[in-house]
Amino acid sequence: MIRVMRTRTAILVITFFAIIGAVFVEVTITRTSAISPTPSLLTATSTATLSTPQITFPFPTNYGLATTQEQILAKAYIPPCNEPFNYCLYYNGSAYKGTNFESAGLRIERRSDLTTSESCLTTPPANRSRLSATTTPHTGYATSVFSPLGDAAAGHYANGALYRLFFNGTCYEFETRVGETQFANYPPGAIQKFTDANRQAVFAGLQSILDRVTITSTGARVQFPAS
Repeated sequence: MIRVMRTRTAILVITFFAIIGAVFVEVTITRTSAISPTPSLLTATSTATLSTPQITFPFPTNYGLATTQEQILAKAYIPPCNEPFNYCLYYNGSAYKGTNFESAGLRIERRSDLTTSESCLTTPPANRSRLSATTTPHTGYATSVFSPLGDAAAGHYANGALYRLFFNGTCYEFETRVGETQFANYPPGAIQKFTDANRQAVFAGLQSILDRVTITSTGARVQFPAS
């Protein structure tokens, strides 16, 4: 059951069952009035916070939160998140409407199969056996990144990176992705080009979400390696 309280702060509670058992997710939406003059993934007029028993982080509310592919409302040939995932934060704004931009998202999965620090931080992503990790130890946790990650199909392509976080015997995986259509596939003048600067702004927005990931039990702000 989902209840939204019509007050200045809305509390959304989602309960779902997955391999890891019952997980309660609390999303708190706090409205603000600041609007950036430059479109990016961080120009939403409000922010929200996703809290689990393990991690907490805020994200702009021009993102949607999904726990299944069917809940992702921003449809694209290359989806913002590939399954499996526990959470998918997907961009549902309109800043890049009318360009060859397709999708952007942050896939979040608790990797119950990776039970040690070494396996969590160094096991390559699926079908990327030659991709090695950059790892960084920290007090109480460790992180790694696999980059770059790419995908392509029938005039569509995506780029991103995969990050891992290991703490207290738990492995979390975070995958950033930006999907696009080949600009050359369109007749001249039909659309505007999703530029390199636009792409950098989108990735900067995704990185800003990662930069705010906090371990709930300790309050430690997670520091991921640069991709």
